[in-house]
Amino acid sequence: MRGWRWLAPAVLVLLVVTVWPIGRAVWLSLTRSTLTGAGDQRFVGIDNYTDILSSRSWWLAVAATLAIVAVAVVLQLVLGLAFAVALRRLTVAWPVTRVLVLLPFGLLAIVSAVVWRDAVTSGFAVDWFGLDDVGPTGALVATTVGEVWRGTGITAVILLAGLLRVPTTLITSAIADGATARQRLTRVVLPAMAPAIAVATTYRALDALRILEGPLVTDAPGASVRTASFVVWDTTFSSFETGLGAAMSVVLLLLAGLLAAFLVPVLRVRRVV
Repeated sequence: MRGWRWLAPAVLVLLVVTVWPIGRAVWLSLTRSTLTGAGDQRFVGIDNYTDILSSRSWWLAVAATLAIVAVAVVLQLVLGLAFAVALRRLTVAWPVTRVLVLLPFGLLAIVSAVVWRDAVTSGFAVDWFGLDDVGPTGALVATTVGEVWRGTGITAVILLAGLLRVPTTLITSAIADGATARQRLTRVVLPAMAPAIAVATTYRALDALRILEGPLVTDAPGASVRTASFVVWDTTFSSFETGLGAAMSVVLLLLAGLLAAFLVPVLRVRRVV
């Protein structure tokens, strides 16, 4: 019982900052309400959810979001592993370099989105690749690249923590047994780094699922990327349909839960008995 006295304040804060807002959003999602109609709120049950689940535009937005998440996470893992290996071997000014790789993640996401939007639509990427009319494809590339650039640093730091846990004696033994570089990577290093890879993958996937800044700044006629978060934003703050927007946010939260429920068992580290 003494432990609960110390734990109670933390549980209370958790309830206030998570359960109450989620509960409020669930209640609002069961109503038909707008920002323009003060006090005009009526209970409609699951009608909002029925509209969402039968909406083709919503599922297209979800598909676009999942595509960005898949590409971004894979690229971040590959680039992050390369950076982690380089940082482990770096001996000069290594504390500074480990902080520098986190700078993109420390910047506001909207800044990263604007930089890469301009790069793809009118900046160096246009000159390098001779792009003319980027259209929706260019907006999608800019959004994905911006997310990759922003999240690679934190992914590298997580993977570096896992890489530092790989015993050098294990790698030395593999070299002594005649293992090639590829075999050492796939059979020694990556299995030993499995917990860090699982954390990095799950964290970056759930973080990328809520991507909003990139689609928001690239929103233009004929060149917009409509992700699920963008549709929630557009419904709530452009169409002013707060009830429908709340229902979309609840559905997006459930999708995040399903994604986590899928990734956790798939990436679970299994011990060999």
